[in-house]
Amino acid sequence: MQEVRTYYYNQGTAVRKETEYSMRPARRLPTREQREREKREDAIRRQKITDRKRAAELRKNRLLTGYMIVAVMFTCVMLVGYVALQTNVTTRMAHIATLENELSSINADNKAAESRIATTTNLTDIKDRAINELGMVYATNSQIVYYSIDGADYMSQYHDIP
Repeated sequence: MQEVRTYYYNQGTAVRKETEYSMRPARRLPTREQREREKREDAIRRQKITDRKRAAELRKNRLLTGYMIVAVMFTCVMLVGYVALQTNVTTRMAHIATLENELSSINADNKAAESRIATTTNLTDIKDRAINELGMVYATNSQIVYYSIDGADYMSQYHDIP
C-alpha cells in the first residue's frame, strides 16, 4: 500500500501534516522450511517438465521406430518379390532351353526321315508306274510354252501355269 503525504504551507514554510499511515507488515525472510519447500516444488516442477519432454521424445522415437519397421518390412517384401521373379525367370529359361532341345531333336528326326524317304524312293519305279498304270506320257513340243520375263517388271501368279 502506498503512503500518502500531504503538505500544508504555513507562513512560507512547508510543514508536514501527520496522518495515519497504514502499517505494512515488514517483509520477513523465508524460513528454512519455506526455502526447502520452494526447492522441492521447483524440483517437482522441473521433474514434470523433463517427464513431459521425455514422454514427447519417447512418442517421437516410437513413431520413428514404427516408420523404420514399416520400411524394413516393405524392403523385405520387395526383396522376396524380386527373388521370386528371378526364380520364375530362371525356371522359364530352363523350360525354354528344354523345349529348344526338343525342337532341335525333332528337326533332326524330320531331316533323317526325309533323307530316308528320299533314298528309299526309286524314281524309275515311279516313272514306270506313272506311264504303265496311270497312262501318263511325256509332253510334246506343241504342248511346251516358253515365256520370258523382263527384269524391270514383275509378275503375280494366281494359278498354276498350264
